[in-house]
Amino acid sequence: MRHLRNSSNYLTIAELRFSPVAHWLEKIHAIQAAFRVANYVDASAIQSQSLQVEHMDAHKMLVPNVRSAYVFVNKKRTSHFILNSECLTFKTSDYQDIESFLSFFLEGVFIVNKGLGLSTSHRLGMRVLERIVPHKGRPLQNYLASSELHLLQKLGGHTAVAQTEVLHQKKDIQLLNRVKVCAHSGLELPRDIDPADMAFRAHLITYSGPSVFIDSDGYIEKKQRFSFAGIKKNLLEIQALIDQAFEASVGPEIFKDMVMY
Repeated sequence: MRHLRNSSNYLTIAELRFSPVAHWLEKIHAIQAAFRVANYVDASAIQSQSLQVEHMDAHKMLVPNVRSAYVFVNKKRTSHFILNSECLTFKTSDYQDIESFLSFFLEGVFIVNKGLGLSTSHRLGMRVLERIVPHKGRPLQNYLASSELHLLQKLGGHTAVAQTEVLHQKKDIQLLNRVKVCAHSGLELPRDIDPADMAFRAHLITYSGPSVFIDSDGYIEKKQRFSFAGIKKNLLEIQALIDQAFEASVGPEIFKDMVMY
């Protein structure tokens, strides 16, 4: 199953949030140099804007919040790190296996920790986006678990798009699992993900047709002492729960004759 899952995985994300580091931009040149040695040869400054609530007397107001960040990209444009004053995010469209993925992410964490001296983490997450393409002549329904099929079967007729969403908690892990079934679709990305100039596998860009998209977003939100062993342990636990959600979302026929991208 792991080999098949590797080919269905088209974007994987890991994120570490920590206490805001003052004057972090003063250390960005050393961090950039370290990322360049690690083969993230392209670096650029970006700005993102969000809205935050501020209390003005007895009123609440939405105030724009502009945040500076840096992006470090590898030669193939298949992986990049995004760093701001309180968060490091790693994205890759070239997922091979969980061991390699964690190795790459922890390398970035090591570089940032060396530059900024992290002491605690506040949130640790992993998100996996997968696309399932049925074998020619096989209906999409053959690749879905009975729980996902329930609504499709009740409606009857032809369904162009169907989507389910489940929020699940297991110990400290929160998992949001979305399954979207499309009768005909090209490659899709959730609205909250900016692919920038990331390169995806060629067949993902060119293929349009029946697809099942699975978006699994797991995280642990609590203050913890910074530890490489702790980060790895937490991400492996999140990944194990994501695996369970995947198996619960698909039917047994998925492993027999499907092509997974």
